[in-house]
Amino acid sequence: MEILGDALRRGQDPKLEINMSMMGLKHVANRIVGNAMIPSITEDERYRLTAAEMFSGAHAVYFFDQLHTVAEDSITFDLLTAIRIYTRVRQITFLASLMQPSSEVFDLFDRVIILNDGNLVYQGPRQDAIPYFEKLGYRKPKHLSTGEFLQEVTTPDGAAYLQPGFSRLSVEEFVIKYKSSDTYKDVLRVVNSSELVQQLWVQGAPPLGVEFDEYRYHKDDGREAVSFRVSGVREVDGSLVDVSMDHTTGVERGDKVVAFGSSMGPLQYVDTFSSPRRLLDELSSLTTKGTEPVRLQLERRFREATGVPRNQFSKGYVLGLKEEVSLLTKREFNSIWRNKFGLQLRVMQVLTMSFFVGFFLFRVHPAPDQRIMNLFRTGFFVSVINLTMFNVGQLPALMSERNIFYKQKAAHFYRPVSYLLAKFFGNFPFSLCEAIVWSIIVYFLTGMSVADGGWHFFVYFAVVLLTALNGSAMVRFLGFAVPNMDKAGLIIGVFVTLFILFAGFLMPRLQVPKYWVWFYYINPLQWAITALMISEYGSGTYSKLCSEVYKPPPPAPLLPQCAERDNETYGRAFLEAGEFFVSEGWIAVALFMLFAWLVVWNCLTYYALTRIQHKKILRTGKSINEEKKENALAKKIDDVELAVNKLSHTAVPVTLSWHELCYEVMIPVINRPRTILKVVSGWGEPSDMVAILGSDASGKTTLLNSLAGRKIVTERLEGQILVNGYPKDQKSFRHIMGYVDRIDAYTPYLTVRETIAYSAALRLGSSSKQKQAYFVDEVLELTELTYVQNALVSSLVNDITFDREKRLAIATELVSNPSVLFLENPTKGLDSSSANDIVKCLQHISKTGRLVIMTLNYPSQRILSMLTKVQILKGSGETAYFGPVGTNGESIITYFQSIPGAPLCPPNKSVSAYAVDLVAGMPFRKSEKDYAFEYSVSELALKNHVQLQQLRRPGRNGEKIQIRSYGASYYTVLMETIMSVQRQYWRNVNYSWGRMLAFLIMSVILGSVFYKLDRTSTLGLNSMAGSIFISCVLVGMTNAQNAIPQTMQMRAVHLRERAVHQTSILAYNIAYTLAEIPYLMVANLIFCSIFLPMTKIATYSASAFFKFWFISLEFYAAVTFFGAFLAVVSPTPVIASVLVPIVVGIWISTAGLVVPRSMILNTFIWVFWTNPLQWALDGLTSVAFYCVLDKPSCLNSNLNPECETDIKACPQCDCPRMSGTNVFVWRQISNIRSLDYGRIPYDMIALLLFAILFRVLTVLAFKYTRHYRRT
Repeated sequence: MEILGDALRRGQDPKLEINMSMMGLKHVANRIVGNAMIPSITEDERYRLTAAEMFSGAHAVYFFDQLHTVAEDSITFDLLTAIRIYTRVRQITFLASLMQPSSEVFDLFDRVIILNDGNLVYQGPRQDAIPYFEKLGYRKPKHLSTGEFLQEVTTPDGAAYLQPGFSRLSVEEFVIKYKSSDTYKDVLRVVNSSELVQQLWVQGAPPLGVEFDEYRYHKDDGREAVSFRVSGVREVDGSLVDVSMDHTTGVERGDKVVAFGSSMGPLQYVDTFSSPRRLLDELSSLTTKGTEPVRLQLERRFREATGVPRNQFSKGYVLGLKEEVSLLTKREFNSIWRNKFGLQLRVMQVLTMSFFVGFFLFRVHPAPDQRIMNLFRTGFFVSVINLTMFNVGQLPALMSERNIFYKQKAAHFYRPVSYLLAKFFGNFPFSLCEAIVWSIIVYFLTGMSVADGGWHFFVYFAVVLLTALNGSAMVRFLGFAVPNMDKAGLIIGVFVTLFILFAGFLMPRLQVPKYWVWFYYINPLQWAITALMISEYGSGTYSKLCSEVYKPPPPAPLLPQCAERDNETYGRAFLEAGEFFVSEGWIAVALFMLFAWLVVWNCLTYYALTRIQHKKILRTGKSINEEKKENALAKKIDDVELAVNKLSHTAVPVTLSWHELCYEVMIPVINRPRTILKVVSGWGEPSDMVAILGSDASGKTTLLNSLAGRKIVTERLEGQILVNGYPKDQKSFRHIMGYVDRIDAYTPYLTVRETIAYSAALRLGSSSKQKQAYFVDEVLELTELTYVQNALVSSLVNDITFDREKRLAIATELVSNPSVLFLENPTKGLDSSSANDIVKCLQHISKTGRLVIMTLNYPSQRILSMLTKVQILKGSGETAYFGPVGTNGESIITYFQSIPGAPLCPPNKSVSAYAVDLVAGMPFRKSEKDYAFEYSVSELALKNHVQLQQLRRPGRNGEKIQIRSYGASYYTVLMETIMSVQRQYWRNVNYSWGRMLAFLIMSVILGSVFYKLDRTSTLGLNSMAGSIFISCVLVGMTNAQNAIPQTMQMRAVHLRERAVHQTSILAYNIAYTLAEIPYLMVANLIFCSIFLPMTKIATYSASAFFKFWFISLEFYAAVTFFGAFLAVVSPTPVIASVLVPIVVGIWISTAGLVVPRSMILNTFIWVFWTNPLQWALDGLTSVAFYCVLDKPSCLNSNLNPECETDIKACPQCDCPRMSGTNVFVWRQISNIRSLDYGRIPYDMIALLLFAILFRVLTVLAFKYTRHYRRT
């Protein structure tokens, strides 16, 4: 009530405040949720937020999948405690699936459902589960958690709990037993009842405060039966009257008694009593004379809610459309506004490109000169292209946001149309600001027309705004319609190809083939450029008549479009010569078409939101190899034991000891250090399994990383770590250790065997291939992966259960023959059976003479029994226990219970949970003693101190480790890496073969557009030159964009390999270079084989064809490597995706086609010479249009100069000429573009150097980029 009153006083939503208080989120109420790049709330708080989000609704039933998998036990307990209160107060039903719940967590539930292979083996009261299975002969051992026992009892592992005299039951027999039980009959009674009733469970110690009377009723079969119901409730003095979380609801008069029992035994169901007198005696004895708490199952008719509209729960959504749109728009705006990093990227993007275009065309004064007028046309083209492509960088974020939308859509939070409108309205202010900034900077820096009252600026602004909104809408559609970035890159490439081709810039309207003219008229970019052209050149700035400004040759006219157009303004003449519409009415048509496209994109997005859902569905049944495993189950144990005894590679015996370790981290906000580890000591010997236990933030992961020398700042670590008594030399130690990280980053396109063999080849370099293969077989057998050795690693997610992925991580490290194996929480996310299997596998590994050190969270009794030593840390990073485990953890129990005042270990609690909770000092596990101090003064600590002092003696347990490398030669590393990467590319169909499909599609599109185009006209020649330009830009940009997600994916793999010094950065980059080239060669050959014959480009000789192919290959390789470089140097895919359009936009502007080299300002000429696109266009255009003019049939080494313009002077010359002027096509294009055929070798060398440069930069980025560096 205090929370409610406080919320009302502050004008807050009371329901929201209560929800947040119950979920423990009040202290982070005003923080942004954040993501991987913007960490703002902890995993615990994010976990609570997920629950609070769903509990905000007015639902009657809530489902929670894998409640215990992603959170620590303490987090789950706190969350479930809040949920339990919530269910009691709101009278709702909560159903959750659990893995390895602790006793405290398990006891929070009222009923439990146990499944095995999809079969129901028990459903009933939580308290009755243990007695039920005991009746079947399965007894729970002492100090074994109830959850663990119930999870294993019906599996093959449950045989360990079977009592003498009972036979082991199969799953089918468990099902039969359950269906014959009273509990199941009661479930059927409720389910099949013709009356809608509510089942209640209450519990309390006598006196109960309620009275019962007998009543008779008729069962569904017509028979008369006797039962009891509540006849009176005393409002004072009674445990069932008091408010308690043990009651699902309060007891009311008229409630029917269904079952009753004591807290120590199972419920007795009323229907099972044949004698009413005996039923009365049992109930009376239990409720009035007994001393133990009483449990009752009551039944109550459902009452129709009053004061609630009948259609409230029949409506699809709680809010109306208007309220939804308003609320979601506010959320979208806040999401964008608070994403400062994303905003900075957008600001940087628009400012960079707008200032570049503005200064690149700085103060181009309108003048009667076609070259100047073409620069404005270029400015319009660059503007619409950049504004369309600006939002491509948002694709990764949109795709990551899809899962949130799918979750909230499935829960009916809002309508898809509300979400779509909110996306548009929330993003509109930012698109508006981008359009304003771009328009002001570009329009006035370039000196566009300010005549006629300046309304032309507003036309420019309107076109820019609509173009930006269209680009955003297109990307939004792709974000929800396309499954992944690979396919998105392909589709964007096709869209942009068509948009640019028919934008009216590269190919005039009348040059467009008839079968493509339909797309010209619906192309939004064409209408944008048309509107800008008409607005600019129809303005008063260009109002002079051609007769006033046109001066025919000699010299050459500045306005050739004015020829034969004396009565037209030179602006209108320029439009007509470029085959544009000239009437101002077309501006309105253009704006309408842009708006229509905006509607179309949003309609397509709505379709994608409602009909398409890209969600990975995991298989829950048996994997494709499960039968093989079952058939081999009997043989497996023997094979594993054999593998343990016969591992062909023996490890160097290592005793690792750590002495008084201390570690601090600096807290940036308060600029003060925080102690993570404090005077921690311990040791491990060959064949030991040492587990580091502790609560959250106890420093167990930091201790593990400190011992391994991974992911820590060495300078902040104090104390001493010894290897066989010698100070640990990390450069040597890293070659005898294996580290299994919590993040399992492995190449998805290698098989399990290939992944392990690759690690063996690089880390067992001194062994022969045969010995390596034999050792790989042994490791596969030891880790029980033999039967899936030929499965792809990617299938670990969809086809193989999660524990196989853990085994792969272990096998990959084990195959390096480590003496010490470190593992960070190897059982996280696994059920008890899989967790036991993983630790059993580690036990087999330790028996081979290796030391295994791991962190664990509340290991089960069985897992604890497999360990030899444990180190338990308290929250301050101090040791509360280090020593042996003992049989079933007896050594740990004996130690803690010997401490005066320490509580005893409850029989229902595992030893690890007892010990960790005892020293944790958490809110629900009060610790009144300093167990770190108790340990420091204990006899056990003294004994350990003596042993640690002995371990300080160098050489006592082994020789000094001096290994500087794994032994594999650089040639071996290089060749193995090359073969591994080649396999990855071959199997990565989406990338490697999808790219070929993209080349094929673009070649057909470009070839059909420029098919048999007349190159002897000025417009035709410009269009043909533009075809080469567009092929380079679009294919190159698509390659760069596609390389980003691939490199990002493989970056994580290389990060892991680099951390264990498995491969070198140089070998890695050489391998990926050699893998890219063959696919680029084939893809480009496909492109050239279709595009060149269709356009008659470079078809005059085989030499010309292969020169064109080779130059374009160099360019595509350079751009692909540039994309890979951006992916490596950028912390996130978003940054890389934003940088690509910026760089490509600069390359387009300075390549010498849209702006001739002679018109580029000296300030930017360096960009021209450092632009790989310029070198590619120079070489490709020279190859495409070159013709030998000095041959005898033409100019004859300039002995026949009349042939230059007179066709009759050399009738045998076969070099094409321009129609009208008879100038050679090669002469025309070479003069305009400053081409020189003899410069082609220099173009090839320059492109090769660009490709090499980008690979070198990638190597340097791998090595020195801050976000990539890792110890």
